[in-house]
Amino acid sequence: MGIKKFNIDFFKALTPAIVISAILIVLGIYAILMMFNGKGVGIDFSGGNAITVKFSKKMAIDEIRQIASKTGINFDIAHLPEENKAIFKTKLVEVNGKKVSDILDDVLNATLSKNGYMVEGIVEIGPRVSSDLKKDATIAFILSAIGIILYLAWRFEKKFGIAAAIATYHDVIGIVGIMYLMGYEMDLLILTALLTIAGYSLTDTVVVFDRIRENLRKKVSTNLKEVLNKSINETMNRTIITSLTTLFSSVALLIFGGEVLRSFAIAITLGIIIGTYSSIFIASPLLIALKLDPKKIKK
Repeated sequence: MGIKKFNIDFFKALTPAIVISAILIVLGIYAILMMFNGKGVGIDFSGGNAITVKFSKKMAIDEIRQIASKTGINFDIAHLPEENKAIFKTKLVEVNGKKVSDILDDVLNATLSKNGYMVEGIVEIGPRVSSDLKKDATIAFILSAIGIILYLAWRFEKKFGIAAAIATYHDVIGIVGIMYLMGYEMDLLILTALLTIAGYSLTDTVVVFDRIRENLRKKVSTNLKEVLNKSINETMNRTIITSLTTLFSSVALLIFGGEVLRSFAIAITLGIIIGTYSSIFIASPLLIALKLDPKKIKK
């Protein structure tokens, strides 16, 4: 069985693609603005406590919530029934001068006794640390954008770098918006997924750009749109195979990874889908919008 050759006019679908991307960007920008106002961010960026408790017997989530309610603190609880564990998260560090972890420990002791549970870990993040993490994350994303532009400007031409950077940030912003809409808070796990997806999306885009450069050198057409469309079609087999194999891994992680890794797996899965879409419908058409001059393509 031979490799399938594609002959799709991707530019016919450009208008709906622009609408989809506009929605993703608006949603993402809204989510980011909310996060800068302290909404939709996890304790990594807002400060607070994450307390991991292992129970001596299986506990239903309703039982755990009932116990947590006795503390008077609004905990976000991640239940890990396979391990008889629960992770209690709150953006509070202290209540009336008493540590949140001590308050929870007192309630658990009064309800279950010391033999009924064990506090396995306490992660306490103060406001200063969370502020530094926010600043460092912002700087990391800005530097990565500059790095993308400089690398592709050196390897191809500066307009390739600008197009790739825009497409990559389109993906990241879109994922942030969808995750916010789904009710997931931004934390270090999701940030890790975003950085991973930025790398995946960029690699996908570079493969298409490499074929575009090759076809421009060969002068397969004087029409830039035709060259772009031909290049996307020629790399379609690679795009499909890479996307599907990566997607299988992320879906497996989503199904079997448990509650702790769920947000990471969802972000990765979304990133693969959006990254593949953007390498076709965003990155390449941007070269036309940026008025790429084929004569400036490096040999």
